[in-house]
Amino acid sequence: MSTTNNYYYLGQSGVLNSMLFLERFAFYGLQTFAFSYLISDAMNLYGDDANELLLTFASALLFARVFGGLIVDFLLGPKLSIIVSAVLQISGILLFMQKQLGMFYLGMFVFILGQSLFSPAILKSIGSVYSAKKNKIDGAVTLSLFAINLGSFLAPRAFHYFDLADTFESGFTSCIICFVVIIGLCFFIRYPKDQSEANQLNLEFGNRANELIFLSILGLFIYWLFEQLLDRSMSNFNYTGFRSDVNLFVNMIPSLIPLTGYLVFGILWNRFKFSPLLKIIIGFAMATLSILAAILMMANGRSDNSVFTISFISLNFIGEILVVPIFLSLIIQYAPKKLMATYSGVALALFGFLSMFMGNKIFDGIGEGNSHIVIIVAGIGFFFCTLIVLILFLLTRKKDVSNNHLDEF
Repeated sequence: MSTTNNYYYLGQSGVLNSMLFLERFAFYGLQTFAFSYLISDAMNLYGDDANELLLTFASALLFARVFGGLIVDFLLGPKLSIIVSAVLQISGILLFMQKQLGMFYLGMFVFILGQSLFSPAILKSIGSVYSAKKNKIDGAVTLSLFAINLGSFLAPRAFHYFDLADTFESGFTSCIICFVVIIGLCFFIRYPKDQSEANQLNLEFGNRANELIFLSILGLFIYWLFEQLLDRSMSNFNYTGFRSDVNLFVNMIPSLIPLTGYLVFGILWNRFKFSPLLKIIIGFAMATLSILAAILMMANGRSDNSVFTISFISLNFIGEILVVPIFLSLIIQYAPKKLMATYSGVALALFGFLSMFMGNKIFDGIGEGNSHIVIIVAGIGFFFCTLIVLILFLLTRKKDVSNNHLDEF
């Protein structure tokens, strides 16, 4: 069998994934002490006000990616966007450090602007690097999500271990160092020089390319809408061992499952060829099965039984691993190069902001005291998504793949 390098651009993907890791490490590092900083003597906010401010901050971060994608595509380009993004986020952190509420608000705006550029620019960079191996984009995106999960997993632990969350200046400085390294890594990005728009027109503007991109964005939104309902309903039913420090390994299981999952599946997708639609079918099916585990856990009051909870978490995250990166890769694979970041930004905003907003609204309307009903609604949603994608898979399997490249999806 050929080496992994024949499937996966180790050098360039390593640079991009390192940037993602550092950016998420810095972001989740900030998150570990942001609330403490706001209620400390430095800012002197009330707890409720600090929570409201951070919630607004998080929502704006997700929504702003729509505009970030447009800037990447039509103004700066991916590499310059990453540099500008890092500079803006450094500037935002410096404003946070001024210990004035007005400067903190200004820092939020600058930081959000920088954040809005980063993810669309990275996704467009992945699409550009893999322009000659588009069928391997799903593996590349999956491994990129591993880098993101690794950053979010290590940051809280590292910041607490080194007491960076207790000495705010040290914490802010550590985050700035991460973004400085990102700027340095930008000079190692090399996009293929043999890209030709003319050679890609048949692929990028295929008969069903726009429909496929739209359905992928819609699929991300629907998946995360039901996932949000499920998360809110299950928030009080986690295994109590996950919330204790008695066994460190058991405590880390909810984080280790997606972390190892993204790594394993990313390697698999780069080694072997599977139909993206088949992956999505299995993903929605696993999400549907996780509903059964959730219902059993709630019905039997099994919050002290790790078997029920680990089964639910495992099935749920297998669904995520098989749905989210595959839909994102389809968007990148079939988007026109000049709109790759824009489509990515729209997908991330709908996936993150709108689905979360609507999911919370639906839960607040029917979920209080009716968690079983909300879980059943989520299960029905996942089940119908499974059926719809299965029908699409069966229809496209009957087509002659030689007639239309998009029939391969």
